[in-house]
Amino acid sequence: MGILDFLFKSKPPEEPTWEIVEKHLSIDHQKYQVRIKKGGRELYAEDFFRAAKKPRDFAFNRFFLLNEKPPKPYFAPSLPEAVDWFTGRKHPKNGYLTIWWGDRFTYECAICQAKREVPLRITQIERLTVASAIPTPREIVGWRVVEVESELTGKGIPTKRLDNYKTVPVVKWDKFPNRYLCGNCARKLAEVGRGSEALDAFVFEVK
Repeated sequence: MGILDFLFKSKPPEEPTWEIVEKHLSIDHQKYQVRIKKGGRELYAEDFFRAAKKPRDFAFNRFFLLNEKPPKPYFAPSLPEAVDWFTGRKHPKNGYLTIWWGDRFTYECAICQAKREVPLRITQIERLTVASAIPTPREIVGWRVVEVESELTGKGIPTKRLDNYKTVPVVKWDKFPNRYLCGNCARKLAEVGRGSEALDAFVFEVK
């Protein structure tokens, strides 16, 4: 191999860091739980299946589960789209609202707004089959990110909240709260006898 080939050869693609969890939802047993967006329309899975006459009729833009607590990302038609939507690499042009979580997470102190940013790694992706056997077998498959990991707070679930009428993507950590304090502010609270206020927060050190 020549020196130029060695210097400019392309890097091999990174191996996926996630596991895929397979799930199945029968709308014959759980009616009106799935809303599907197709073009400019939004309809229940039951109506979507009823209207589908040809294979191409089963194409969809995305779907989501109603009454899910906590609410998680929408389901994409493919695995690459699910990852791209989550990380913000690409955005669907059909009203997804361009909400994304990215590949890094920022901890912001609730008092002084000091920040620390760390990598956010996808650890689990859900592959959900939505199916109906009545009157004939029909199904669609969707993909979404359902678990992530940070070096500071470990694993968590991507979800969202409403903040001043704006939907904000957040992560609900398995072992830590979603309120953050920098170490400097936490120590100052302790010095003035208000250390208990740091008990409901994750304390991080600013680098």
